[in-house]
Amino acid sequence: MPGSTKLRELTAAELAAEQRRGTLVLDTRPAEQFAALHIRGSVQISLLGHFAGWAAILIDPAQKVLLVAEDEKSVQEAFVRLTRVGLVLVIGFCRATGQQLRKEGIELASIATYKCASIGPFLHGDAPPQLVDVRSRAEWLKGHLPGAISLPLLELNSKANSIDPAKTSLVYCHEGYRAMTAASMLMRENAGNIGILIDGIEGWTACGLPLEAAEAACMDNPRP
Repeated sequence: MPGSTKLRELTAAELAAEQRRGTLVLDTRPAEQFAALHIRGSVQISLLGHFAGWAAILIDPAQKVLLVAEDEKSVQEAFVRLTRVGLVLVIGFCRATGQQLRKEGIELASIATYKCASIGPFLHGDAPPQLVDVRSRAEWLKGHLPGAISLPLLELNSKANSIDPAKTSLVYCHEGYRAMTAASMLMRENAGNIGILIDGIEGWTACGLPLEAAEAACMDNPRP
């Protein structure tokens, strides 16, 4: 039965070796934990949402995968859900501490997170960030943050070069799930200084802030 195999736990040294060989580190922890500290180059898709669906879309079935999770129960759940969508090359998991990872020369990273209620001074400062909307194009057309560019998560691999690495980018979606996954992928592409607007459109509208009309956006940025 798919997913019935017990995965092997790898040491920090083994993780480092696998990462050098091109194995993808898939971090399944919640967004807040990933943002606080994670293995640089890892991709985050949280178990708390449509984990298997997004993994099936974003990960090549021929790609070897190593899991990072909160505990062994989460590891096994992730493994079962991945195998059900054809991602069967899961070679193990790792629960090494930050200290152990650093000892093996594994670079760690964090991602700054912001909430809409406190973002005003940042948006209107001397060097405002570029807002990156990773929802679908259809969602973007219904209304988005003023001045945001549309870069759907489904198209991220092919369009990541549209991000200006010289600017700070704030990535957002509806309520944060897709934004964290997108940010992890952009960091793999070295797309500059990446942050997250963690409450996204949901938080923006809850603050009573206006969305930009699709008609105005289309006039300013006509599609080819």
